[in-house]
Amino acid sequence: MRIGNTYFKIYELVLAALSLLTLVALTIWLLIRWNSIPDIIPTHFGASGEVDATGGKGNIWLLPGLGWLIWITFTVLDFFPGAWNVRGLGEIQSEAGKAKALSMTRTFLEVIKLLIVLLFTYLTVTQVHGGSPSPLFLPLVIFLLMGTSIVHILLLSRLK
Repeated sequence: MRIGNTYFKIYELVLAALSLLTLVALTIWLLIRWNSIPDIIPTHFGASGEVDATGGKGNIWLLPGLGWLIWITFTVLDFFPGAWNVRGLGEIQSEAGKAKALSMTRTFLEVIKLLIVLLFTYLTVTQVHGGSPSPLFLPLVIFLLMGTSIVHILLLSRLK
């Protein structure tokens, strides 16, 4: 599908829509729940998931705000593939290979964007409820973000 001068695959648009809908839902949920959010909320969690800092409920907007900033930045970058630092792009001989590398990188950015939005949403909901993230949260985040990056690099390295 073409938007402006940029071609997107349907699944890239689905990933972008999922991250956008998640951010919109989180924002609406926070606005609806605002009066029931405690005045003091957890603002930082240690590596074990224990709360090690608290703050006013206005701090609840930090992660959704960062989520929106990342979403907007990544979405704008979608339309400027020349700005991407694609590993090994200069070594790929064929135009088809270069196009494939750019397409794979766009998909990678959409997956990372969705993962970040989902992670921020989970942490925000946890903050609202005054709880701590699961002990598996940090290892899962590392696995998902690093795993996605490693798979992307390996797939790019196979292009000629």
